[in-house]
Order: sequence, then structure tokens, then C-alpha cells
Amino acid sequence: MFFNFISTLIFCNTLFASPTTQELSAKVIELRKEVELLNDEYKTEREKVLSEIKALSVQKAELASNIRNEEIRKKQFNDKIAQLRKEIETSSVESDDLDPVVQKALTELENWISKSLPFKRQERLDSVATLRKRLEKNEITPMKAANQIWALIEDEKRLARETSLHKQTIPLNGEMHLSEVVKVGMMFLYFKTDQGKIGMAVKENEEWIYKTFESESKQSKTVAFFESLKKQIRQGSFEIPTEI
Repeated sequence: MFFNFISTLIFCNTLFASPTTQELSAKVIELRKEVELLNDEYKTEREKVLSEIKALSVQKAELASNIRNEEIRKKQFNDKIAQLRKEIETSSVESDDLDPVVQKALTELENWISKSLPFKRQERLDSVATLRKRLEKNEITPMKAANQIWALIEDEKRLARETSLHKQTIPLNGEMHLSEVVKVGMMFLYFKTDQGKIGMAVKENEEWIYKTFESESKQSKTVAFFESLKKQIRQGSFEIPTEI
């Protein structure tokens, strides 16, 4: 009788203990699945971060290359300025002697503007053309024209230093669009049309053309950059595209 009672007790204990063990086993399995899922998510996020770091490294290298190229162009421009200034200073103040030097300076400046970033390019070229016409019509003396050339050159230097927001009409896919543009020195020019198209000016075969960004990430970064400048936030770091 006592043996039967113990057997019954053991059976009942086993009966009631079994579901608890099954629940623990199921919980362990569930936790393992969660750990595996979190591990997969971690791997995915890690790969994403590494990919972004790699992309930023490439972008940094490209930006450094663009800066070096711009510095070379700037040095070449300054060397030409110094040469022309020396020629003017050593030339006779007589108009007949100074006029060829001034004409050469105007041509050099036109060539510089024509190859530079297409920021309000026609307006800049018109300033040079107007000065040339006034000189040809004898409305100003070559010496006075030389002084105005230096002023135009200083304007070009200022443009190379500034990052600014403007309005400009640009050619895009065969049509002219009034757009907001941001000029970053004389290296990058970004645009946002009234129709919401966003992109940048790129140089292909020595010609500047406007292209839109296909990447939503590049579009959003560019829009954020525009908004920061509108709010006059000019300090801090900004991630902007350097290529299409």
C-alpha cells in the first residue's frame, strides 16, 4: 500500500514536471532563434557600416584630388596674374604700348572663366566683354582698363573662397530651368529646379553639363545642404555628393 502511494506520487510529480521542462526547452529554442536573428542583424548592420566607411573614404580621396586640382589651377591663374601685372608695370604708360598687354589679360581672363565652374558664367563673361568693348571704343584708357581687370580677377578669387546659395537658369535635358544653386568654392555646383529635380554640374570632355542624382541618398543630402544654407548654418560638417 505504501509502495503504491509512492509510485502514484512519483507518477504525479513526473506528470506535473513534464510540461515545465517542455516549456523551458521551447523557451531555450525561442531564445536561440532570437540570438541568431540578432546576430544576423548585427552582421548586416556591420557590413552596412563598413560599406559606408569605404564609400566615405573614396569620397574623401576624390575630394582631396579635386582640391589639389583646384589648387593647381589657382596657382596657374595666380602665376599668369603676376606675369601680366609685371608686364603692365614694366610697360610704358603710353596707350599704344599698354593696350596689347591689357588685351592679353582680358583674353586670359575669358579663357579662365570659360573653363571654370559654370556659376553665372555668362554674367562673368559679359563683364569682360563689356570692358573690352569700352576699351576698343576708347571710352576708357588702357591703364583704367587694367585697374578694372584686377577688380574682376579679385572677384574670381572671392568666388573660389565662398560657399553660397543663389538663383540661376541652367540647361537640363535640353530645357532651361530656373533653379536654386549652391556653389562650393569653384569646385562643386549643386542645383534644385522648381520641378524638384536635384543634381550637380559635372565635367565631361572638358565641358560642364548638369545631371540629376538617381540616388535618393544623394538627393536628400543635397536638399539638407540647401536647407542648412537657407537657415544660414555655415558651421559644422556636411556630407555632400562629389559625383553623380
